[in-house]
Amino acid sequence: MIINGKYVKASELAKMAGVSRKTICKYYAQDREEYEQEAKARRFKAYTLKQNGLKLAEIAEVLNCSYHAAAGLIKRYKQQDLTA
Repeated sequence: MIINGKYVKASELAKMAGVSRKTICKYYAQDREEYEQEAKARRFKAYTLKQNGLKLAEIAEVLNCSYHAAAGLIKRYKQQDLTA
């Protein structure tokens, strides 16, 4: 986790707060349904950018990820979302 621009481990934060590491992780965790929706939207955005003629490097820049991550998003969109 990042607090005031400084990376802090969950165990360190738990020690400061006087709770368990598991409790900290639970408080900061994202719901699975919410994560799935965001991931699907991200895959769709990568796919539509590719359909609009952008190169993988440009898609990676727009999505703020690596070249290979952008390629993976498009590949997973084709595998998971187009076939479903």
